[in-house]
Amino acid sequence: MTTAAPDDLQSLSTATREHFVKVLGGIFEHSPWVAESAWNARPFASIDALHAAMVAAVDAAGEARQLALICAHPELAGKEATAGTLTQDSRTEQSGAGLDRCSHEELVRLRELNLAYREKFGFPFVIAVKHLTRQDILDALTTRINSSRERELAACVSEISKIGRLRLEALPGIKPAVNPSAPGRAAHLSAQRIWDHCELLAACSETPGALTRVYLSEQQRAANALVRGWMLDAGMTTCIDAIGNIIGRYEGNAPGQPCLMLGSHLDTVRDAGKYDGMLGVVAAIECVYALHTSRKRLEHAIEVIGFADEEGVRFSATLLGSRAVAGTFDFNVLDKLDRSGISMRDALSQFGLDPANIARAARKPEDVAAYVELHIEQGPVLEAEGLPVGVVTAISGANRFIVDIQGTAGHAGTVPMGLRKDALAAAAECVLAIETLARSTADLVATVGQIEAFPGATTVVPGRVRFTIDLRSPRDHERNSASDVCTRTIERIGAQRSVAVTISASHVGKTAACTPWLMDQIGAAIAAEGITARRLPSGAGHDGMAMIDLTDIAMLFVRCKAGISHNPAEAISLADIDMSTRVLLRFIENFKPQSTTGKKLK
Repeated sequence: MTTAAPDDLQSLSTATREHFVKVLGGIFEHSPWVAESAWNARPFASIDALHAAMVAAVDAAGEARQLALICAHPELAGKEATAGTLTQDSRTEQSGAGLDRCSHEELVRLRELNLAYREKFGFPFVIAVKHLTRQDILDALTTRINSSRERELAACVSEISKIGRLRLEALPGIKPAVNPSAPGRAAHLSAQRIWDHCELLAACSETPGALTRVYLSEQQRAANALVRGWMLDAGMTTCIDAIGNIIGRYEGNAPGQPCLMLGSHLDTVRDAGKYDGMLGVVAAIECVYALHTSRKRLEHAIEVIGFADEEGVRFSATLLGSRAVAGTFDFNVLDKLDRSGISMRDALSQFGLDPANIARAARKPEDVAAYVELHIEQGPVLEAEGLPVGVVTAISGANRFIVDIQGTAGHAGTVPMGLRKDALAAAAECVLAIETLARSTADLVATVGQIEAFPGATTVVPGRVRFTIDLRSPRDHERNSASDVCTRTIERIGAQRSVAVTISASHVGKTAACTPWLMDQIGAAIAAEGITARRLPSGAGHDGMAMIDLTDIAMLFVRCKAGISHNPAEAISLADIDMSTRVLLRFIENFKPQSTTGKKLK
């Protein structure tokens, strides 16, 4: 008698729906409908693609079916375990975490928390228990019971996705793809921990009930202390450099290797969201934590950096942390004053830093293989296309102008329409022309963000108008060409309306193009998760604009709700945190530096 070989990906990709569901119907607890839906996505080139199809089915199912899926899971060490009615998968998982060997005190505490959790949220606590201890589980339950129902619903769905992945990997015929992010290390990633760390950072704020954290403040000191602790937990050595950046280093197989630098900024705008900047720092630390926990060293070192100031809120000077690291810090800004009249020079001293040492923060190009930043998109493209992550092609450059139109003020009732020199009407025509220009040019965006009319009275024809223009594009030549067209159009409108026009350039910032070899590696990491590697530009500025003067740069965008950012309503999902961090870890583990001949020279 022969035993049938276990199903592999190839046989599952050609299987009937009935057989497919028979093999995979239990991957998502008591929910064969997940496998039924995933069957439609065949064939599967990898376990990642199969898992992504199953997760996509859950994501598309709606809240009612997701709740049913959550409720299909047994309580940890609950009545099903006592009665012996757990599924084989659940029995193996709970036993592996030692839940069948709880002390009396642990069992009482766990059941009390389970009951309180279910009474509060209406569904059971779900967590992927593999690699967790009983104390880890109790700690997680104690923390999560204080969360909101919406957040816990998302947390449970995210944990169920992890459980599904682990169960797929346990099937005898299914093996991970070549060069995957190692399952054991990926299993150490915790989207919930990343979320919780962002919440803790958000509490470091000068404004109770809102988030504002500016450069060289006590709130920055508190944030640095938190981040330093997480870096130490992840096996990194840490330091704060001369500009106030917090840096953690995880050595490679041999000490002193060039580093892959990861991170983002820890400062915020006023009344900020919780993920702009912070997510990139915390997710990078989480990836190093996964490597450290599995005792894995790479051929290259990893450095995670929390830049002290990117937003420029306190001293109206942006990218201070990254410019210092890139060696392009402008020492003239040390004399800038904040709104309390304190100079940056004095603020550095009060923070315990020496302004004379800022140059020491600069890194050598040969010591940094690349700079890669995970960041929320701050736009609606990924959400509109149903994608959790994307590859950034460039950080758009920007041209800004101040336009002054001088007409003639007059009485609203006595000046005939044909004899008016209405500055506001001329400005309105200009605004519409600017919008038309941007709509007709791919990836060009144009904004008139401020407009003032003088004298500003209901019964007076406006005699003067002042407005701003912001033009952005990931391609410098197109942006500069659009700027020329914009200028000529405004001048033409002014001449036709017999008003005087003055156009002054207030800012010119070049595009920071992401490096193709890094984009390709990030794209490969995304594709390995079964997701389309969408490429898109960043219209917002980032630390990469400074870091490009030191090394090659790239960015991984993460979907954010409605594209909202710089706003307390800024939001992301636990599922997207999980996916983006998995992608980042996969990229890190498979990172292949370019040859030293490709490094930037100072």
